Amino acid sequence: MKHIIITGASKGLGNALAHEMADGNTVLHLISRSNMEGLRDTLSRKGARVITYQFDLSRTDAMHVLTNQLFKDINLKVATWVVLINNAGLLEPIGPIGKYDTDDYRTNLEVNFVAPTLLCHEFIKQTASYTGMLRILNVSSGAAAKAYHGWSHYCATKAGIDMITQSIALEHAPRVGCVGYNPGRTDTNMQDTIRKMKEDDFANVDSFVKAWEDGNLNDPLLVARHMKDIILADDIEPGKIYRFG
Repeated sequence: MKHIIITGASKGLGNALAHEMADGNTVLHLISRSNMEGLRDTLSRKGARVITYQFDLSRTDAMHVLTNQLFKDINLKVATWVVLINNAGLLEPIGPIGKYDTDDYRTNLEVNFVAPTLLCHEFIKQTASYTGMLRILNVSSGAAAKAYHGWSHYCATKAGIDMITQSIALEHAPRVGCVGYNPGRTDTNMQDTIRKMKEDDFANVDSFVKAWEDGNLNDPLLVARHMKDIILADDIEPGKIYRFG
């Protein structure tokens, strides 16, 4: 059986990934702040076994509670693949650094960088004796390589995640195949949030509005299919930041 852990699975790209990954040979471990009973029932009808974890990833001080439960639910003696997909991300608050509430800023850093880094750490630690296939995919962004006005925290955390990806590849390949993935501008709720921003908070908002008006946003189902092909490929390049398109 494949065991696939997906964070931020209740909506957007994470939801599309869960649907794409669901089959009779897979156990899906889905993490989200919200209740996912409906999603669990839907995916179970596709033949997958689905285990949901309602957990707020900003509570990084309690991360061990989540990871201990995850690895109680994964029988490493019979698992053929164990996969972690760090998909959950938070864009808000949007605006120049120094403008918004410090607690909101901290929450963004916890969700976007601290939580996925700790999940990688625990994933590698708790599978130390496992001899099957181990894969990690960390969702990146074009913002990892370019500063955007109003996105200081988001750009910085995504750049940090890319470095964690490359560090894991350096330290743990080939036992752990760790890669990044830049989905590009994908038609999710995050894009809707961006388009509603004021230019004072996000100077590039017109570019994102135009991309939506011109139909230039990526289909999340197609992006999820491409991500699946990469993460389950027989051969990947550890440390590489793959991208859609």
